[in-house]
Amino acid sequence: MAILVAVLGALIAVPRRVDPSELPLPVVDSGVLRQILAADRVLAKQLAPELAREIANPTGGGGLFDLRAFGEKYRAYGAAEATVDPANAVLARQQLVQAIPPARALGDDRLLALRAYQQELFLAEVAKWDATRVESTELVELAGPFVRLVSRHGWSDDRGRLAMNEPLRAVFFKRRWAEITGLLTAPFALGTEETRAFYAFLLSHPWVDRELTLDPKAACLLADRWRLRKIDELARRDPSYPRLLGRGVLFFRLGDYTSAAQAFRDYLQSASDPPYVLRARNYLVAANARAEEAPPAEAP
Repeated sequence: MAILVAVLGALIAVPRRVDPSELPLPVVDSGVLRQILAADRVLAKQLAPELAREIANPTGGGGLFDLRAFGEKYRAYGAAEATVDPANAVLARQQLVQAIPPARALGDDRLLALRAYQQELFLAEVAKWDATRVESTELVELAGPFVRLVSRHGWSDDRGRLAMNEPLRAVFFKRRWAEITGLLTAPFALGTEETRAFYAFLLSHPWVDRELTLDPKAACLLADRWRLRKIDELARRDPSYPRLLGRGVLFFRLGDYTSAAQAFRDYLQSASDPPYVLRARNYLVAANARAEEAPPAEAP
């Protein structure tokens, strides 16, 4: 038995030729995402009565005028962005940016609460759209061309439903909110788990325009080139992601076997995550073999 175990161990340890098949995705703790969403809902619930009182009595001096003005400008930008008039969107963005300092003077906690409040409205509206395929005015104001992007980039499952659970939908809203407002740093930046969830989805659902007429092979190549940029972005935000391994997989799929082999070698020299080491060794064997099999380049 000891000999058998030793032989099996040796076989496992010896690298073998395995073509890369799966791009490593960020590992996401879904429990943490649910906790973040629950905390956001508490913030939204706390702010809602104050907003309702001010809307009912706008001259009552409740102190949220600048916050409400910011929220209105945010919605106006969403509506403008969904149109085909770039000048209108630019003007709406300028007005939104001008509304940020007065709103922020009330405290970042107020802005976070308003974001959470708008996020709740977005989640409700996108759920309605997902069930009925009727895009409401409120959804357009809160999310701009979100519905168009879902269709254009194939973000639906096999049943035609939006391929995002509720916590992930909230992450996408926060990401959009931060990019539009320019509030990209703490306390408005996405947390680590939110960032991982965002990029895990993008890597699984690459940003390939379905409106382009592409054959399947060309579409796959375009998607993998786009993924190369995304994994670099992800690694800057989450250093735990095995960037070099991911780049090796994508270079291999793109047919650049020399670059793939170099990425796998670089990964193995710096790897500190054993679960991927044997996989990278196997991929390196495959990349080297493919590079040797490739026909020599023609002389210029």
